[in-house]
Amino acid sequence: MTLTELANFICTKLSDTDAASVTACKSYINRRYQMIWDSALWTETLGIVTQPTLAAETETVLSTAPSITFYQSASAPTTFADFAVAAKFTRTGNDDGYEMIGQDWISFFQIDPNMWNDVANRRANPFNFINLPKNGSGYARLKLVPVPDVAGSVYVLAKLKWVTLGDNDSPCLRGIDNALLAFAEGDMLERARKYAQAQVKYTESAAQVEVMRSIETGQQQKNFSIIPCDIGDNSLMDIP
Repeated sequence: MTLTELANFICTKLSDTDAASVTACKSYINRRYQMIWDSALWTETLGIVTQPTLAAETETVLSTAPSITFYQSASAPTTFADFAVAAKFTRTGNDDGYEMIGQDWISFFQIDPNMWNDVANRRANPFNFINLPKNGSGYARLKLVPVPDVAGSVYVLAKLKWVTLGDNDSPCLRGIDNALLAFAEGDMLERARKYAQAQVKYTESAAQVEVMRSIETGQQQKNFSIIPCDIGDNSLMDIP
């Protein structure tokens, strides 16, 4: 269903079809769509971003659009990376590279504080990364650890930024229509100060989000595996 179809369905059901109500309903749908989008690493919210890096580059800015997006139509609005989930560093001229799993900076200070610094004799092939705050243009940033000693490319599996739905756009998450209908109807009821009825719809919407999670895990091929995390020169016994 498109944004207009979702809003018209709810407003007709509530006998509240004036222009102001329809506009408000569309804004509620968009807000709830963003909430659900941000709540999990849904397959449809992931994409591959490729970014070149230079030797001794202390941060990588994900300023290019994803080269691969999963289950999104070609007509979907252009989006960018919100943050990195996993990454792979490949030296220039090489076909294969090093897979990296993200961590937070506190972990590195617990292991080796010098690993954070850009020291010339400690530069090497990155084996991990840290998500940094977005830059002033809103692009995601990450710091490779250690800082690369040669130029290369970073292939990032990224959570994509949510994009506002236009009137004729449809949400791409599987099974989301029923959740949006329940959430937005609850918001419209709350707008009318019918709080008890709104709470019933919120309970229904939470159940519909669980249906979405079931679709995500149960109705597609899944391959679960344990991936060991390489923490460099230290062993797991060195972690307090």
